Amino acid sequence: MRWVKRILAALAAIVAVPLLVLAALAVAIACNRGPAVEARRATAPLRGLPGLFHVHAEGSHDGFGTVAEAAAAAAEAGARFLVLTEHNALHPPAPTVIDGVLIVPAVEISAQAGHVVALGASEVPPKEERGAGVLQAIAARGGDAILAHPINRRRPWADPSPDGFVAFEALSLDSAFRTAQKEGWWRLALALAALVGDAPKTGAILMERPAEALARYDEIAARRDVALVCGVDAHGLPPYPASFGALRLHLTGIESWGADPVADAAAVRAAIREGRTFCSVPALGDASSFTFTVPAPAPTPTRVRASVDAPGTTVLLFRDGREVARGPGRVEAPATPGVWRAEVWVDNPGFPFRENALWIASSAGRVR
Repeated sequence: MRWVKRILAALAAIVAVPLLVLAALAVAIACNRGPAVEARRATAPLRGLPGLFHVHAEGSHDGFGTVAEAAAAAAEAGARFLVLTEHNALHPPAPTVIDGVLIVPAVEISAQAGHVVALGASEVPPKEERGAGVLQAIAARGGDAILAHPINRRRPWADPSPDGFVAFEALSLDSAFRTAQKEGWWRLALALAALVGDAPKTGAILMERPAEALARYDEIAARRDVALVCGVDAHGLPPYPASFGALRLHLTGIESWGADPVADAAAVRAAIREGRTFCSVPALGDASSFTFTVPAPAPTPTRVRASVDAPGTTVLLFRDGREVARGPGRVEAPATPGVWRAEVWVDNPGFPFRENALWIASSAGRVR
């Protein structure tokens, strides 16, 4: 029986060693608390209004949490709104407020070309209208179409047309997770350890700059105005806080908030439709001080500007998909005609993040 004991001992070691490594990583992550960058919070409460886009709950076949649980986690994370995108069903049917968080009803439609979010639609298009004309079917019901995780290893958007939708989910936690499954097992291990050590870092560890998605967004933005959005695609498993630390959708130009859920939901929709958005990885820091200014046409030369009130960051400006300027904390460039957007990177975010981590990405603005 000696050989049996040796086999059992070997199996125990095979199981124990990875568990010990994960435990050590979890402790290290737990000890390294706090945001990666000490960013100053904006003094104006509605500046860069933070929220969450693409969240599922019990109304989806693969939802593992309730709307109340999602709202509680969103409130704890500092989000002011949550766009609920149940699969193929509107739930709730009208905007509501839970724990101080505005729940904006939307629906993620499983269409022939992929997944698309309908925001503001009066009803869900029936199955027979989810083929080539699904975007038109959403518009016919008063909704705005937003492409969900269009660059994705499992469920990409297959229609090459650049028209028919108001926003493009360029940053997606689901897409980042599936990329890590194929290419980044070490990041998956770190994310698993963070789930125990510091849950809000879990999804953020998986996020990296989605070069292909941003390139596709730039191609579309060169032809017409379209908003850049980011989706956590949270389902309640892993718990909502683990997903909510990965991505935050910020809205600019919000003038009032909190008096009427219907008016607030309309403001969310208008900001997305008009491209008044930017995205951040909240586990890296508070992005409310970020500004990005593309000037309106003027008879005298003007400049494009982007800045964030945070040390240890690099701000980049892109024109027509190409980097044209970068600088620490603040950067500007002559406003030559083209499509402009900005990114902010944290230079040294520290463990468990990678060096030069993408922190903020803006929607594009056009200089005509």
